[in-house]
Amino acid sequence: MYVVDLKNVLKRFHDGTQMKVLYDNMNFHVSEGELAVITGRKESGKSTLLNMIAAMTPPNKGKVNVLGQDLLQIKERHEWRLKNIGFITDEGCLIPYLTVKQNLLLGIPTDDRNFMKKEQEAENILVELGFTEESMNESLEGLSSKEQILATVARVFMTNPRLILADEPTKELTGKEGKEVLQRLLDFARKQKSTVVVVSDDESIISQADTYFILEECQLLEKNKAI
Repeated sequence: MYVVDLKNVLKRFHDGTQMKVLYDNMNFHVSEGELAVITGRKESGKSTLLNMIAAMTPPNKGKVNVLGQDLLQIKERHEWRLKNIGFITDEGCLIPYLTVKQNLLLGIPTDDRNFMKKEQEAENILVELGFTEESMNESLEGLSSKEQILATVARVFMTNPRLILADEPTKELTGKEGKEVLQRLLDFARKQKSTVVVVSDDESIISQADTYFILEECQLLEKNKAI
């Protein structure tokens, strides 16, 4: 089954002076459980593609099916996205004055009968991502940039998404730290059997990909992983 299935997609917009075409009759398929890596020059449309897969921006023409659903037919897109998709970027999406663990448990009342089970699940995820008991009970403001991104990854995995979209989540980190964060993300995704589409130029990630694409000339071109 294709988790992501784009057929004959056209995406264009007016930049104030001229019409800019990002994709022209573009196709893109990702099977369940796969890791697909996308690279491409700046402003080639990589982020727009992930937004389209997440039902945040529609195509001008063509079909976009994700998890077996035509995205244009989904009425409650926000709820659908929260239920099915984990979106990871380098931008913070957690509450800075809460601890890491509190962010993972946000929305679950402490008197909920499943609270202790969810708390244990949150702790297990954080430990697997490298958090100590001390750091998981630290506010986001007291964490390093690497730990803040890992906290976002942990929050995503608490929702157990079927599809993970990662838009250059480590571009603000140094090479070694960025590689470590991406590797932890991929290792956990494999354990959860999630499908992952990641925008990254990291060769160590590309080498692990099931499929590897370059976005150029309005098309996603599948490439050999040997680079």
